[in-house]
Amino acid sequence: MKDKTDFLLEIGTEEIPAGYIPKALKGLKEGLKDLFERYSLFHGKIRTLGTPRRLVVHCSDLSLRQEDKEKEITGPPKAVAFNKDGSPTKAAEGFAKKNKVSINEITFKSTSRGEYCVIKKVIKGRHTKEILSEKLPEIISRLPFPKTMRWGSEKVRFARPVRWLLAILGNDVVPFSFGSVNSGKITFGHRFMSNAPVELESASLDLYKSKLKDAYCIVDIRARKQRLIEEAETAANEVSGRVLDDEELIELNTFLTEYPSAICGSFSQDFLSLPSPVLITCMKEHQKYFAVVDEAQNLLPNFIAINNTSSPRPELVRKGHERVLGARLADADFFFKEDTKKDLEEFVQELSGMVFHKGLGTLFDKTKRLQSLSEYLANCLLFKDLKTVKRAAYLCKADLCTEMVGEFPTLQGIMGKEYALLSGEPREVATAIYEHYLPVRAGDKLPETIPGIILSLSDKIDNIVSAFAIGLKPSGTQDPFALRRQAIGIINILIERQIHLSLKNLIQENLNLLAPFLSEIPKEIINDLSSFFKARFKNELISRGHEYDSIDAAMAASFDSIYDCYQRVLALSSVRKQPEFEPISIAFKRVMNILKEFKGGEVKPELFDMSEEGELYSAFLQVKEQISPLLSTSDPTKCPDAANYASALHILLSLKPKIDAFFDNVMVMVEDKSIRDNRLALLWMIARLFLKIGNLSYIVTEKK
Repeated sequence: MKDKTDFLLEIGTEEIPAGYIPKALKGLKEGLKDLFERYSLFHGKIRTLGTPRRLVVHCSDLSLRQEDKEKEITGPPKAVAFNKDGSPTKAAEGFAKKNKVSINEITFKSTSRGEYCVIKKVIKGRHTKEILSEKLPEIISRLPFPKTMRWGSEKVRFARPVRWLLAILGNDVVPFSFGSVNSGKITFGHRFMSNAPVELESASLDLYKSKLKDAYCIVDIRARKQRLIEEAETAANEVSGRVLDDEELIELNTFLTEYPSAICGSFSQDFLSLPSPVLITCMKEHQKYFAVVDEAQNLLPNFIAINNTSSPRPELVRKGHERVLGARLADADFFFKEDTKKDLEEFVQELSGMVFHKGLGTLFDKTKRLQSLSEYLANCLLFKDLKTVKRAAYLCKADLCTEMVGEFPTLQGIMGKEYALLSGEPREVATAIYEHYLPVRAGDKLPETIPGIILSLSDKIDNIVSAFAIGLKPSGTQDPFALRRQAIGIINILIERQIHLSLKNLIQENLNLLAPFLSEIPKEIINDLSSFFKARFKNELISRGHEYDSIDAAMAASFDSIYDCYQRVLALSSVRKQPEFEPISIAFKRVMNILKEFKGGEVKPELFDMSEEGELYSAFLQVKEQISPLLSTSDPTKCPDAANYASALHILLSLKPKIDAFFDNVMVMVEDKSIRDNRLALLWMIARLFLKIGNLSYIVTEKK
């Protein structure tokens, strides 16, 4: 093993937006890891650190140079390069000259075509410092940011102006430039508390973190996050409260600060008359403040502000925070009072003046579609309370016209619920209005009530189908209408709430409602939407730990009901562990290959002329009878569960000996067409039985 050492890179900048930092650090780590792999450099753990003013990556146990490699270069045949007396020809001389070696260094290698000239050259490994100097500017320039900028006369682009570069390998500077900034051993501490240059002697991570901590900069993200939490909890204790849990806000403040310090402020008790979500949103979205609650989770008239410095005059800082938040809450109080002068229903007609999509009408038009779609879904699910569903659908977008949601868009649905209750609407209607936006993000909670589930599905499918209908499909990383997120939301609702319904029929119903707004409906839209949902379904299940080929096998059999497909994935995932599963999946591939051009037909037992045909057919009929009750339900809103599918699959596996005997002794593709078609029909009927669960030809088997 070559000598090894630590490597440290820090990109010092003006303050980078908090939301940019995690992805940029991930890109920095992946870029460095890819570089080491491409250049065969051995390395230990790669860690990232960062603050608003610096992106940092550290690698331990990095090789100081590449290993030498021996390269074998094949030249002309020996008979061409050397005469019979062994003297070299011009071919040998040219081969040696081209590779900068003497004739004596040419050796010979026997091949199937005879002996050939060979030169073995040792390629010296490059020094790691040299490789880093060459490639680091490229890695930095490729870091992913939503937006980049130029500054001054610089030609390079970055999220914010780069002010310094620290790059150390062992004890040595890795020399390179990014724009007009040259690398060195100098970093800087906190901008206001200790902005003097800090020089590092080596790339030691402990040394780096220690020196910056002395300069009031906690560069380790986890350590800074822990300090922030402790500071916030201590501040909340001052008023006998506790910080309202909000991991997103903790993360945001962690990347807004280098040395977090918390302070507890207060606001007027009168503002507690506002709905809690309004107060929390005012604190969080405008000021990045934490709400404070008591033991019963009731809001207290207090907040926690996270500062980037420890002030010698905390009272002055507290008053500044209180003055700003007080103004925000006064605005919210005004919006709330203005909104509640009317019932929620009175806002619905205002949706006629809000465009949904160009060419797809207004939000009032969408509201009418949601009423129809919700009624359709309620009938599919045999849900009898159509009055609640249609009322919730009618009111669900009304809060978009309110002052409060105009100021705080993230409160859509939340304020709809509050205003519905204040307007005297039934709680079931108000809850459905709130739930129809769920899930808002990955990992978010799902709607729980049937009206909320129905309305959520209706809203999301209409958004997706509408976008596809006017050519606004997601492409690459571009998904401005968050269609992928909404599709995943639909998939999770259907799976977790165990809803069995036809995706194709739902899409067609939606297209029928959109028809008046479209000059024509794209011919391939249903197939395109099916493919779109398949891709999201596969990604979601892979993230849950399912094998990709089990998912492919289930989808290839049928994908019209997402919940049903999920049950079949579960069954395939469990049964494939059985020893007899792989051999029968191999046999199934053979069956499907034979049936490629066959369109189907009836089996005629009188045409059997081999005993194996009759035995396989009898076994098939017996198995079909056994699994029939497992694969059928009397309730149209239900499908077989994973346990039933697994039981049916176990029974199907019992056909293996008969299938093997059939293939060993029966020639399928005989000249007699009637016999050939009869044998194909037998295989086709067996395949159709398997295809009720999955297409086993998609299962990847180990090569023996």
